[in-house]
Amino acid sequence: MNGICFYFKSLILNIIHEFRFDRLEIVNFSFGMRQLQYQKLLSKTQILIGIILSIGVFVLMSIILKPFTFSPDPTIAQIQACFAAVPIATTFWFACNMFMLVLSDQMKRKKEDAE
Repeated sequence: MNGICFYFKSLILNIIHEFRFDRLEIVNFSFGMRQLQYQKLLSKTQILIGIILSIGVFVLMSIILKPFTFSPDPTIAQIQACFAAVPIATTFWFACNMFMLVLSDQMKRKKEDAE
């Protein structure tokens, strides 16, 4: 058992000793995908729409979640509901942005294929 541990320890030390960052080769894994130039992902209007919708979801969820809090004080209950609404609204914001990104990319590709 001790010999096996010594073997693996010497193997790992040998790999670490041989691995140098100044000789690191970068491999291209693009697999035939076309390289795109830098492009603006979302317009200012799309970003604004996402923010407004997320604020609306935050307000809606903070109203809906208020009865499910455990505090009898209405102010504390509203604060707890607002804290609970933050991750929901943030998740909605991410989903909304990803939807707009995919939609705009599909529309660009459809337009390019039509030309």
